[in-house]
Amino acid sequence: MKMRRTTIKRLERLERLAEGRIAAPLFTLLFCLPCALLMWGAGLAHAETIPPCSDAHGQIIQQTYHSEAIDQTMRYSVYLPPCYDADSAYPVIYLLHGSNRTDEHWPSLGIDAVLDRGIVGGALPPMVVAMPYGGWIANENRFVGAATWSHIFLNEFMPTIEARYAVRDTREDRAIGGISRGGFWAFNIALRFPHLFGAVGGHSAFFDPGHFPAEYNPLDIARNAAGMDAPRIWLDRGAGDYAFFGLDTMHDALSFAGIAHDYTIYPEGEHTDDYWAAHLRDYLAFYAATWERDEPDFIPPQIRHDFDVGGTLDLYVPSAAFAATRMSIERERLLRVYAGLLDFDLILSESARDGLIAGGVAINTATTTVPDAALIDALWESPSAYTLIALNNLTPRLRPLNIDGDFVLDTDLSAYPFAFAGDAVDLSRVTRMMFTGTTALARRTREAIQQNGVNWAVSGIRDVVIRPDFLHISNEVSFAPRCPQSDEPVLGGLCAMDEHFALLYLLGVDIVELSGNHNNDYGFNAYLRTLAMYEDAGMMTVAGGRDLESARAPRIIEHGGGSIALLSCNWNGPDFALVSETRPGAAFCVLDWLREAIPALQAEHDTVIVTLQYAEYDRYTPIERQVNHFRQVADMGADVVLGTQAHQPQTYEFYTTEDGRDAFIHYGLGNFFFDQTSWEKVRFFMDEVILYGGELLTVNIHTGIIEDLGRPRPMTAAESAEFLALMWRESGFPP
Repeated sequence: MKMRRTTIKRLERLERLAEGRIAAPLFTLLFCLPCALLMWGAGLAHAETIPPCSDAHGQIIQQTYHSEAIDQTMRYSVYLPPCYDADSAYPVIYLLHGSNRTDEHWPSLGIDAVLDRGIVGGALPPMVVAMPYGGWIANENRFVGAATWSHIFLNEFMPTIEARYAVRDTREDRAIGGISRGGFWAFNIALRFPHLFGAVGGHSAFFDPGHFPAEYNPLDIARNAAGMDAPRIWLDRGAGDYAFFGLDTMHDALSFAGIAHDYTIYPEGEHTDDYWAAHLRDYLAFYAATWERDEPDFIPPQIRHDFDVGGTLDLYVPSAAFAATRMSIERERLLRVYAGLLDFDLILSESARDGLIAGGVAINTATTTVPDAALIDALWESPSAYTLIALNNLTPRLRPLNIDGDFVLDTDLSAYPFAFAGDAVDLSRVTRMMFTGTTALARRTREAIQQNGVNWAVSGIRDVVIRPDFLHISNEVSFAPRCPQSDEPVLGGLCAMDEHFALLYLLGVDIVELSGNHNNDYGFNAYLRTLAMYEDAGMMTVAGGRDLESARAPRIIEHGGGSIALLSCNWNGPDFALVSETRPGAAFCVLDWLREAIPALQAEHDTVIVTLQYAEYDRYTPIERQVNHFRQVADMGADVVLGTQAHQPQTYEFYTTEDGRDAFIHYGLGNFFFDQTSWEKVRFFMDEVILYGGELLTVNIHTGIIEDLGRPRPMTAAESAEFLALMWRESGFPP
């Protein structure tokens, strides 16, 4: 293929730009303005006659160029988009291969299919992707002179692409990235010449501290990059990637320099082609994030169902892998899917796709579709992805997403796009139970509530907790009539004031767990008096009582056409907090009792939920003994096991029991109302267990922060994403 006549000038210009001998904006203005004006005019004329693109596929072609630097013919592959037009101008991505691979590395991952789908579906703009073969020179640690891969790339390969193909040569329309060794070179080039690239990506990029001269080592360049007009930066790896140390170090270096960047650690994946292939959508979406797409005008459809949405219907809910950091999705985004536009993050099972189409949804033909059995794995491999799934097909490994902050059943279903007349779901059979962690309306929390009022205390969280059918609260402190004074010997230091009992009313508390170790702090009479207050208020109690029999009694909830058994106990003491033959208190977790009680409940009820007051540890992960005990309870027959003792939230686990059941374990929910103020102890989970006909469907999680010692509130999207990323990493997801 012949080069255009401007090739020599462009080679010279890029070389001078790379060496910093001229200012890019001024040079571009002086030399390219006349051409740009001519091309703009020609583009307008061309736009009047060019027919709309009807091709569904682009093409990958292989070509060569000659490197004067090493006197060698070099090969490359280039992707040209559907209906490629040589008289147009496209943004361009330069993608570099891994060590000992070739220009066929990226094509072998299936990048052309992902590009075709994204471009045809409108999720990506038409673009050119250039993939050079670095050969032996790319594996050499040469950085000075012409016989280096960076010099060849900048001064021979990139000008070749810009001369032969209709690509734009502005920084904003040029991106570079690479896999492993290619990621090293991408950062070596982009951080040394940031004026040339608008974005740089490193996918399992291999960085090595101290291995290269500092002026060429991306880690050193990044650490000293304060004030750099840096390109947009993306780093990623799988949790099992052996190159993690260099990537973590790059993240730290960029953070030290104050350089904005995205660092994604996927919960699954190693340094392999399977990992990189699974995330091509994410990579391309990053590179193209600032490029304009030729999207059709979108007018949100007006939806108003004429069937009864309060009875039986077919209902599809947006959901993601449990380990996704996403908590919510925008209604407008769902309406775009309903209208037939492509959402690059949407993955559908075959049955869901067919059901949605049967319901009249114009599912874009480029939407990723997988066999039903492959859906969960596909979502866990890509935490940025989501699906639409029939409500009755949810599992604990898939977590429903809120819609603009609201659970789907709390929205107006008569205007919800994925509700259809049918009989798959009977909404009267849905049960929602919200479980919270440690509550102690004592010490500084008591003082904050006394100063600001109970309405203030509940104002941040009430709208969230009143929506489920049942709200559980683990209240660890009894109400004493003269708190903080006492009329009887004080056994511990915590009490609550009578006037703060209204807080439980305002929250709509249905179930009070009494497994906590402070309920007898102000004496046994205060405990019995508080127990009567719960009874008078119509609140159920579990794990505590006047005597051993009542303390051990399970709470059976008949709701939604099913039967849910709730059992709770204290595993840790102290002795004065525990029920005995002569005093009230919490039921101790005696294994012989649990081995008899839990299997009996499993045999008689649809779902068994066990909550445990365990020993408290200031750590995100449970100790080995705690893991063993929680798993023991699951093996006995519990479907859900929750730790209500934790002041610091702890991790989750999906556990396969000895008899082959899947149990959901959460080792610690964290504080709900308490006065501890460290970063980790003001953050908490609330687990919303969702059941259908009494059978466990899934668990929706809510994240929150305690403010000002006594006012919990939901986390913002950014706070939640940061918190969940930490917790999922600590949880070791995927299981």
